[in-house]
Amino acid sequence: MNQPSSLLKRQISLIVILAISLVWVAATYELYRSRETHLHEAEVRTLVQAHVFAEYSRSTFKRINEFILDVRNEWDGDWKSFSNVVQRRQENIDDLTFQVAVIDRDGILAYSNLALPNDRIDLSQREHFRIHKEAGNADRLFISKPLLGKVSGKWSIQLTRAIFRSGQFNGVLVVSISPEQFAGFAAKLGLKGESVLTVVRNTGEIMARYPAVDSSVGKILRNVPYLDANEPDSGNFRVTAAVDAKERIYGYFRLPEYQLSFVQGDSISDILVPHHLHRTTVLTGAVAITLIILMFFVMLVRSLSSLEEVRQQLAVIFSLSPDGFLSFDKQRRVSYVSPAFSRMTGLDKGDIAGLDEDAFTEKLRRLSVAGKPFNGLEAMRAAQAAGSVNHADRFPRHQFELAGAGNRVLEVDIRMADAEAVSQILYFRDITHETEVDRLKSEFLSTAAHELRTPMANIYGFAELMMQPDFPAEEVGESLAIIHRQSELMISIINELLDLVRIEQRQGKDFNISRIDAGELLLEVSSNFKANEGEHTRQQIFNPQQFWIRGDRKKLMQAVNNVLSNAYKYSPGCGDQVLVGLIDANEGSPDGLLGIRISDRGIGMTPDQVSRVFERFYRADTSGKIPGTGLGMSIVREIIELHGGRVDIVSKSGEGTTVTLWIPKG
Repeated sequence: MNQPSSLLKRQISLIVILAISLVWVAATYELYRSRETHLHEAEVRTLVQAHVFAEYSRSTFKRINEFILDVRNEWDGDWKSFSNVVQRRQENIDDLTFQVAVIDRDGILAYSNLALPNDRIDLSQREHFRIHKEAGNADRLFISKPLLGKVSGKWSIQLTRAIFRSGQFNGVLVVSISPEQFAGFAAKLGLKGESVLTVVRNTGEIMARYPAVDSSVGKILRNVPYLDANEPDSGNFRVTAAVDAKERIYGYFRLPEYQLSFVQGDSISDILVPHHLHRTTVLTGAVAITLIILMFFVMLVRSLSSLEEVRQQLAVIFSLSPDGFLSFDKQRRVSYVSPAFSRMTGLDKGDIAGLDEDAFTEKLRRLSVAGKPFNGLEAMRAAQAAGSVNHADRFPRHQFELAGAGNRVLEVDIRMADAEAVSQILYFRDITHETEVDRLKSEFLSTAAHELRTPMANIYGFAELMMQPDFPAEEVGESLAIIHRQSELMISIINELLDLVRIEQRQGKDFNISRIDAGELLLEVSSNFKANEGEHTRQQIFNPQQFWIRGDRKKLMQAVNNVLSNAYKYSPGCGDQVLVGLIDANEGSPDGLLGIRISDRGIGMTPDQVSRVFERFYRADTSGKIPGTGLGMSIVREIIELHGGRVDIVSKSGEGTTVTLWIPKG
């Protein structure tokens, strides 16, 4: 009896020992897994947040660079007028706080919105001044190391470009931003505990840091991966910080074009707080074998749930992202297609999944515009390799245009990978809007310059003639009259440009909307126009009490005035044929809209001219005998459409024009 009992005891003991051993082995493994998981998640999190931080900073630098390019040509030595220009431009980017200064070609502070005009401060030894002066005609954005301002007494990061006059170096425009501008982004990332954000120059200087440490700005770092040109542009590392002696895991992302690295770090102690709590739970639960087994099962379920949650989150992120992604497997066949890519190109996953890169390139090339095709992955890899060798652009991007509705312009970037399942990733971004904005901006500046050049040339020519010693005195009056007329034309062009810009920028937010008597408004505008002697303007004004509209009275009067002015200008000798009236519902007006109709029997327009009448600076009259700027109808359409209405034009060459302004009823 004792022998079987002892054997059973030994067997139970062995089973218990084995079970306990398995439990502690499992517990030990779980503790190791938990630690490594939290460390890995910290690497991923810090890398992603560093990338987000870098892209936010890239956007900030781009906007400041655009501001510098916009205002530097306005500097002519007159600090008062330049101050007004800077103030107006800053209103357009009021979410950024920065200071503006100008250093003249001798290195003396010529303007600062922190200093008095007569403060002659010598800044010729500043790095950014020497860089630009020694560069000659080279024009580039330079970001200085952090400086302690002589005027403000505060640390600042200075973005500078050279000012040129007649192709020669004429000084430096300086935009100073506080390091706190970047440190403030920490709140958006929700950093807690001992987490840090740092901006570091490629020479090692700390440009900004959160949380701020008095001795940190300007401190030079050594022996960190992102300062090594041979290291990738993004990655992770683990080190004890020189500033506060805290061990952290860091993620970094470099912007080579700005020679800056953006670093986000989480302390090891903060990262492992959840791990330490988990360890206590596991060790406590290991006392009871049954509870340990149940706990292990629950943890396994939780782990699987966490992985599934992460997978679902990634799927949602990719489905909502406006940018497209494609990944290729080790054999360089398409393995993943994001929903955004399908929306951009119309190619579903079933159309391209499994295609090798040559077949994929050919399919995308067939969808491209002939003049701007997709170059293909091999060409992109070659360009990337060339950029890496030359250190000019480590990750060059390619643009191509899709045929079809809208002609989308896409920017594509390639990233090589060493993962088991992924060899390379393509990143697509729709830049159609940015491309169109750049085109319109260039076209507008070219047209505006052309329109202003003609009156300016006349003013300059007659002024130069009048400066001649032998200029006849009897011709002075006539020359001054010409200069006066051309000056009025320039002022008219500039005023209408400013009106148009204000209307477009404010988008009706400054409109003073009220209930307006349409008949009274029309009579008031019409009374300002007088026909030639022996002529009269026939007006068709309905009962004012029956027709009310809602809108900004001054803006609507401006729109009606522009149309009525055109009716008279383009109806020489036919002032009595200009008809003004209101169109009610019985005469075919759209629901909820009242029409103000102005008709003339003037020179009229061809269908092609009608299609271009709202273009800025476009004028149907090419003789130059009828005054005008070509901006009036652009302003009319902006005002009416911002009121929720529209403009209809019917015209026939040689017979006249009818313009109807449809405005919401009151």
